[in-house]
Amino acid sequence: MTASRLRRALRALLGAALLAGAALAHAQAWPGKPVRIVVPYPPGGGNDILARLIAPKMAERWGQPVLVENRAGAAGNLGAGEVARAPADGYTLLMATSTIAMTPGLGQKVTYDLEKDLVPVALVATTAMVIAVHPDVPAKSLRELIAAAKQQPGKLAYSTCGNASPMHLAGELFKMSAGIDLLHVPYKGCAPALTDVVAGQVPIAFNTISNTAGYEKGGRVRILGVASEQRLADFPNIPTAAEQGLTGYAADIWFGLFAPAQTPRPVIEAVNAAVNQALADPDVREKMRGQFYEPRPGSADRYQKFVKDEVTKWTRTIRDANIKPD
Repeated sequence: MTASRLRRALRALLGAALLAGAALAHAQAWPGKPVRIVVPYPPGGGNDILARLIAPKMAERWGQPVLVENRAGAAGNLGAGEVARAPADGYTLLMATSTIAMTPGLGQKVTYDLEKDLVPVALVATTAMVIAVHPDVPAKSLRELIAAAKQQPGKLAYSTCGNASPMHLAGELFKMSAGIDLLHVPYKGCAPALTDVVAGQVPIAFNTISNTAGYEKGGRVRILGVASEQRLADFPNIPTAAEQGLTGYAADIWFGLFAPAQTPRPVIEAVNAAVNQALADPDVREKMRGQFYEPRPGSADRYQKFVKDEVTKWTRTIRDANIKPD
């Protein structure tokens, strides 16, 4: 190596070291002011509940206020766009839900690019999707339901909370995984979608466990399977879809924090560590599980891969099922 090339290499190494040192110093001093968690939906929903559960614990760890702000509009895209355009300094975070991974496949017009403008920071929690039927439906398991559907293609109907909703996508993925055809009946909301199943107007429902649990306990619907990797603590006798032959089928609704792209890695790690510490708190875990949310601590790298896999899965499902948003 010539002397000039050696000098250039040394300058590059020195520059990298200085940048790394500056990033470390920034992370050690961060946060130096309040942190905002933007919830892109009205108060009272899952994003809002979970953000307000973890925010006080994060504030305790940092010695700085963690403020939760509701920025509803455009089906969650208004708040997401606001965070995407915020300075990449870790002081503005987004509490997103799994619908953010479905937006690219649906081709909806948004003011941000999920891959380029936002970075996943910490998975917070999941809530299970379930497949339930009216008590008069003869099927006592998903295997029996699938067998019945194969005998009458396109005849059995399932209700969801709306067209292109997570429940709709879960139903279409179920159809493809099982090799069956069901008739989709979309409703304007989760409550009427379940009400008509309870009344026997529609035989099958794809909905969340939080919406369905009361009907199951009252004997007004029968949950045949859980669209999660694990059984539910409150319903340990109900098997997962995978246990009933649908290997790999999962359609959890998940909630997690994102930050603007280019947020320094040490800051991402600091937020991730604060979330994981909050999720380890017994009081937080109890309150989450009391509302059918399962805490999901983990690394930022693992969450980033998870989001990428979710985008791939739902984009493929939307394409193959030819789902079009209203």
